[in-house]
Amino acid sequence: MSRVDFYILPDGNSVDRFACAITSKAWTSGNRVHIHTQSEENSTKFDDLLWVHKDISFIPHEVFDGNIKDETPVTIGHGNDYPCPSQVMVNLSSDIPDFASSFDRVIEIVGGNESNKHLARQRYRQYKEADYEIHDHKIEDLTEND
Repeated sequence: MSRVDFYILPDGNSVDRFACAITSKAWTSGNRVHIHTQSEENSTKFDDLLWVHKDISFIPHEVFDGNIKDETPVTIGHGNDYPCPSQVMVNLSSDIPDFASSFDRVIEIVGGNESNKHLARQRYRQYKEADYEIHDHKIEDLTEND
């Protein structure tokens, strides 16, 4: 079964910014990464964000359209399609996609308002009921170098 890592951010920190940082770390560690979003609009927004995340680095990525180029290590998508093979999924959706178990590792980022935290708690319970290996990471401090 897949490993799920919940990253709990301090109040006021950007989930999207942390998602960029964790995506970069997973990719530079040699993993193929898929970022799962809520909608086409969110996929486009995150695609734009990865282009400007850091001015001194680049994360090679593309929005997933059902095809994957072998040289694309990071994809962004929504709905029920996902690239195979990929090792890590960063879930930015409010739901757990049906294909989550196809990944070795799932990353959930918890931050924002109480509504977002409530949805994260629901996903936590669903993962636990499905017998995923769950790990929590409370992030105390985010710096500009993340």
